[in-house]
Amino acid sequence: MSKLFKRIISVVLCISVVISAFIFIDFPGTAAASDGTDIPLIYVQGSGMPLFVKDENGEEQEVYPVKIPDGFVEKTVKENIGIFAKAVLTQKWEEFGNALGDALSEIYSTISLDEHGKTQNGVYLRWTWNKEKLNGKKSHGKYPTQRFTFNYDWRLDPYENAEIMHQYIEDVREVTGADKVALSGRCLGSCVTMAYMEKYNAEYISDYILYASALDGATQCSRCFAGNMYIDPDGVDRFMYDIQLSEDDVTNQLIQSFVTVFNKTYGLDITCAAINNVLKKNYLEFMPQALMNSYGTFPGYWSMVNDRDYERAKDTVFHGEGVKEKYADLISIIDNYHYNVQVKSNELLKKFAEEGVNVANITKYGYQTYPVTTEAYMITDNICSVYDASKGATTATLMQGFDDNYIEKAKLDGTYKYISPDLQIDASTCLFPEKTWFVKNIIHKTFPKAVNRLIDAIVNNGSDFTVFSDPELPQYMLYDKDANEITPLVTENMNCDSRYHVTFFEAFKKMWKCIFELIKRKFQPSNPAPEV
Repeated sequence: MSKLFKRIISVVLCISVVISAFIFIDFPGTAAASDGTDIPLIYVQGSGMPLFVKDENGEEQEVYPVKIPDGFVEKTVKENIGIFAKAVLTQKWEEFGNALGDALSEIYSTISLDEHGKTQNGVYLRWTWNKEKLNGKKSHGKYPTQRFTFNYDWRLDPYENAEIMHQYIEDVREVTGADKVALSGRCLGSCVTMAYMEKYNAEYISDYILYASALDGATQCSRCFAGNMYIDPDGVDRFMYDIQLSEDDVTNQLIQSFVTVFNKTYGLDITCAAINNVLKKNYLEFMPQALMNSYGTFPGYWSMVNDRDYERAKDTVFHGEGVKEKYADLISIIDNYHYNVQVKSNELLKKFAEEGVNVANITKYGYQTYPVTTEAYMITDNICSVYDASKGATTATLMQGFDDNYIEKAKLDGTYKYISPDLQIDASTCLFPEKTWFVKNIIHKTFPKAVNRLIDAIVNNGSDFTVFSDPELPQYMLYDKDANEITPLVTENMNCDSRYHVTFFEAFKKMWKCIFELIKRKFQPSNPAPEV
């Protein structure tokens, strides 16, 4: 029983990690030799910037990313094993939910916001700027693409961060002498920038780029908040090929191939069915408190709940007697953003484009989403679906492209030119079909500077620049990790996601090959150290 409980606690912590999987990393690039824009570009980060507090001695302590204390899982299991056993026997999970919420509170309480959506416990973002130190001069005739990068407390209301960003934009305009600036928001940054555009009417914005956008929602955030979760067996199988569970490559391949064999023989179906039964019947009994004690008080994360899940998410997270009344101010904040920005974003973007703003979109794909949804087959960048990030692209499934009938119809309709070479995406249904680019083989949490070449081209060439303007920067691109550059997606390089297409026999063969290799290592005598 204690082993099972330990696994349950580990799964819940994993869910918390899934919800918090928006920590983003920039990898330095070598490909973008002509990195830079003719006008200043305000580059707005995604979520996950470190947060700090001062201890009693005035020393700065990092409180985010959160750290799970050593022995935390074991301690939680020991203290609550009786509560868990009772829940399993009675199928009444409220008491377990309270215990779980208390446990998560130990980890997240410092960074939680209050019922008004305001910071507490003295938590702050270290990053700030000094107008006098902003570099307003060009370098080799250009402004470096990420010179004017805006960071913010990602927990807070996007409108609140938009007000701070407004001053940053004013300061950049002043030090550079530019009348207008370009603006690019990535992931949660797209929510902050769109709140700014709505509030200030894009008066000083010439170009606006949505990059790996969460403006229409991020799948995991939406599903977790709404309680609309499902552990997909095939998704778990495929997901193994995107993670490294062991530093040893042979061991990692053994795990991957074993999971595939286990899944192909229906073992995962049985395991996942048991978990899904609890999620379906008892989610409201144990997860609302866990969410409220972790990420449920963050308006920033609420801005990434899509409209399809939003009202259900509120009913889930603010579940219980008197909870909605207690958090009325927070609910008002998230409603204000959701219904004035996310829901109206298509209308707003069309308006800005008509007024002369160069609106463009860069969407990443080539990775499966976390397998905690019934839609684990969808085309994503691991966090955001292509449909949401691109503002409406039609997609096939991860395992199968568009069929012949779809292709023939597209040819007759004149929209075939918008279909990707790998037959996974049709951009003709996007909000801006000719201004939406797709880059395959970039996972959501990485933002390689190789993409700067595309960002620069969009900004430097204005509204007339489309997916058909430059054969080197077509609608569909591939990111080459080794060369750290983007190139056109073509038949020869499009199958970079072939790792998901592993048959039972391939996995079975690989599994035994890995087993024999590990046995060989175990019994093969090591070479004696040379005499010195």
